[in-house]
Amino acid sequence: MYTTAFYSFEGGVGRSMALVNAGVELAKRNRRVLLVDFDLTAPSLATFDALKTRKTKAGLVDLVNDYLINGSVPDLEDYVVQCRRPAKCEGDIWFMPAGNVASNYVLEYHQLDWLDLYEKHEGFLFMEDVKQQWEDSLAPDYVLIDCSSGFTDMGSICTRQLPDAVAVLFSPNQQNLEGLVRIVKGIQMEKVGPRQKDIHLHFVVSNIPDLDDEHQILERNINQFKESLELDEDLLFIHRYDSLTLLNQEVFTQVRPNTRLAAEYRKIVDSIIARNSHDRYHQQADQTVQS
Repeated sequence: MYTTAFYSFEGGVGRSMALVNAGVELAKRNRRVLLVDFDLTAPSLATFDALKTRKTKAGLVDLVNDYLINGSVPDLEDYVVQCRRPAKCEGDIWFMPAGNVASNYVLEYHQLDWLDLYEKHEGFLFMEDVKQQWEDSLAPDYVLIDCSSGFTDMGSICTRQLPDAVAVLFSPNQQNLEGLVRIVKGIQMEKVGPRQKDIHLHFVVSNIPDLDDEHQILERNINQFKESLELDEDLLFIHRYDSLTLLNQEVFTQVRPNTRLAAEYRKIVDSIIARNSHDRYHQQADQTVQS
């Protein structure tokens, strides 16, 4: 199981759209995928047709509250749903929503105290147990986590405790740069921390206007990001795509695979797979070459 968090310092950069497209693309490539909506302040994954189900399910907020009430980690069966398999997909997709928004979600979310959970209720071990249940119950090849934007109490859980990698989406402006310097440094510090966890970072420049850069504004800003964040690898790009079908939250890797936008989402998937040395198809390919 390889876990990748999708994070952006500010909203409006297409983070959730990129995650869902990546998830469906992985399923098209015969991988088993779990999508987790950890954007508890503004949950949105449940609105995508690809993840809609007949029955509204409880989710992450309900799971945490049930744990605090009962004092034991609940079984994940009531909080995860298997989605219908999209056309031309051989892999399975599961979805863990933020919670049942149609019920008492807002009240239950605001009552959660993540600091108290970690300090007084063994929150770290609780989340490790949840992660282990993902693996034992579903055996996904990939877990994709949609994180809240900005500085949040849940941020370090999504970007440092749970993932093997983080896809950082950003528009190349000063606001994003100042916020990401702190976030990225925190993630990188995990490597020298007690767990010595080396979390790979995929940097995705997103929502780029499809215009001539006649004054080298984009080039200068991207170079500033590379210098400030000490980036030594190629960036990934998602250009702004003017299409009203985006209002319908269509999954481009599924329904419009020949578009540039779909191709850019596939490059994100390629980058994630390339970093996963335990990908079963990589292992099979390696064994074939060796034989």
